[in-house]
Amino acid sequence: MRKFESKTIIIYLFLISYTLFINTIGYKDYHNIVNIIITPIFWFLLFLISYWINHGFKERIKFQTTKLQTIFIIITIYLILYFLLGLFLGYSKSIYSHSILGIAKNIWIYLIPIFFIEYIRKTLVNHTTGILYDTVEVILFSLISINLYSTLNSTSYSILFKNISSVIIPTITTNILLTYLSRTCGYYGTLFYRIPQILVNITLPILPSTNWYYHSVSGILLPLVTFIFVKNIHNKIELTEPRRILRKNSSLKLIPILIPILFIICFVTGVFKYKPIAILSNSMHPVFNRGDVVVIQKLKKNDLKKIKKYDIIEYILDNDIITHRIIHIEEHNNKKKRYTTMGDNNNAPDIKKVDEDQILGKVIFTIPKIGYPSIWLNDFFTNNKKINVETGK
Repeated sequence: MRKFESKTIIIYLFLISYTLFINTIGYKDYHNIVNIIITPIFWFLLFLISYWINHGFKERIKFQTTKLQTIFIIITIYLILYFLLGLFLGYSKSIYSHSILGIAKNIWIYLIPIFFIEYIRKTLVNHTTGILYDTVEVILFSLISINLYSTLNSTSYSILFKNISSVIIPTITTNILLTYLSRTCGYYGTLFYRIPQILVNITLPILPSTNWYYHSVSGILLPLVTFIFVKNIHNKIELTEPRRILRKNSSLKLIPILIPILFIICFVTGVFKYKPIAILSNSMHPVFNRGDVVVIQKLKKNDLKKIKKYDIIEYILDNDIITHRIIHIEEHNNKKKRYTTMGDNNNAPDIKKVDEDQILGKVIFTIPKIGYPSIWLNDFFTNNKKINVETGK
């Protein structure tokens, strides 16, 4: 392979032009158009150019299956730890829409371009060698991933520091890893690393409530750990151990161990019909108390008709999730109902009434005390400010 092929200049020029566009006027003036139309079409066109450049090129990656298995296991373990962390930090509703149209839109905006982007990255890696070209690729792909306009346009140095720590540095670290994976594991290596994380974010209705510090640490540690394991395979195991030993030590043997853990993760994140939540206040004493966990039955639109007076419901109000009892139901001319709620331990009903589209589920049963780890960490990460939104006052 030559050190540099002139055809790749076309890709570099497109990437540079697009980087300048989205980091100047693109996100500022045409944010929605860029996300929904311009970005997917741009990556598809550049994919076609890359396919033309890469046509006829054949690569051989030794022990690719073993490397892909390793990446898969690392990402699976990371996702397990990520969701188990929610038991301590709590969970919050995903920012992504989960209607059929919303999921289709998320796939179009966030998932499909990944296949094009990583093929383009792989094409550049196939036709260039040397740290200079790798550095240029890392910079370009990082700048495209970072919204510099909003990231650096901060009102204070503390916010700027958080943005640099949780967005810019992790993005650069991730792109360094993706370039390395593209060179040592091939096209599928980068997909195995990125696709599961994106799918989790755009498909699950509830995600752990993490802050900028978590994103900073995980955004650096995950690429670093992945790099160490893959590099170990590439530089040592691949060159020294026979194929039969690699098969014997296959990381696929860990999968049966992960199945029950994945089941627990699916339960606590709301994939199933029932989900647990930790109670933050004593507003429903003595039915359940702060630190208890209640199991919620998720309700679909048709299920709302079955809700009756004195049911205890979970609903969302001003980005807070509240669990209170219905004490009155009123029906309007449009046949939509509004609910007056109140904590059993409160002196007055809640000020704001609840609409049907705010209701998330109904309490089925309670598990005492096991939610305290989530409460303690929640208090710690909110600077010990115990904000009680369930007092009704």
